[in-house]
Amino acid sequence: MHDEKELKINIQKKSSIFLLLLFSFNCKKSVNEPQNQPEETVAKPLLGVYVGNTPSDVGTFETWLGRPVDGILGYTGHASWQDYDGSVGWAAGLWRDQQRKIFWSVPLIPKEASLEMAAKGAYNSHYLAAAKNLANFRQQDSVLYIRTGWEFNGDWFPWSAIGKSEQFIGAWRNFVTSFKSVSGRFRFDWCPNFGDTGMSPEEAYPGDDYVDIIGMDIYDETIWCKIKDPVARWEFNLTEPYGLNWHRDFATAHNKPMSYPEWGVGGNGSGDNPYFVEKMAQWCEENQVVYQTYWNSNAAYPGKLSDNQYPQTAAKYREVFGEE
Repeated sequence: MHDEKELKINIQKKSSIFLLLLFSFNCKKSVNEPQNQPEETVAKPLLGVYVGNTPSDVGTFETWLGRPVDGILGYTGHASWQDYDGSVGWAAGLWRDQQRKIFWSVPLIPKEASLEMAAKGAYNSHYLAAAKNLANFRQQDSVLYIRTGWEFNGDWFPWSAIGKSEQFIGAWRNFVTSFKSVSGRFRFDWCPNFGDTGMSPEEAYPGDDYVDIIGMDIYDETIWCKIKDPVARWEFNLTEPYGLNWHRDFATAHNKPMSYPEWGVGGNGSGDNPYFVEKMAQWCEENQVVYQTYWNSNAAYPGKLSDNQYPQTAAKYREVFGEE
């Protein structure tokens, strides 16, 4: 029903996880209660993977890795409102038989819509329908992770917040309020793209009451940063404006845990780079990361590891994230 490229478009811009915080996922709490309370600790981040829309590929990845994953990155569509509404049930059906959590990416608006109208509440009925559909998914899970409006600080998605920060905030708040009115299991991931892509992400922060996790998408690359040496490139990833150090500091300032819903190696000129994997694993161990999801796909960003196209990187990934 959905082409992978339709679900994640134009990721050319990818210049773009210890003690961690876990939420007091108590469904008895009021859905209107602020979510910025001190959180409980857990042992380690959840390990996730993106494999496209073929569920059997999850098992293939797990066999290659030598262990089961904790979660799967799943998308719903944004080609139109018809796609937006219809894809939620389709995606839930696609992943229903997987005995894994789904880290959901639900678009803030489709291509034909506007942030202005979303901020005015014009699309709340669509949000409610999506929430009701997803609220029935894997009821054994105490928490359902929802990422919306991801990579809003770039210009490649229809929900771009560049020059529209207030409209983005209004749209986000309406989305979250609609979802919370349906179930207290939802947790919301606010996820900018790595680096300075046209705006300060802080301008579009919806407020602590509307955010549970502060995420970031980051992909290894040399096309934009122009740094060939992997060690120097990692240092750039740390210190770049709105890079990894900023992500950690901003999450800490707002008393929120972190996530990396998308990360990958190999594409955009980066090549076979085991150092990136090693440092990402270390970064996750040292910081408050709830979940991290590797892009094991060649759709949009060629980062697939399980086919051995980057043998050194694949070996390092299996070493640091594989069989325990």
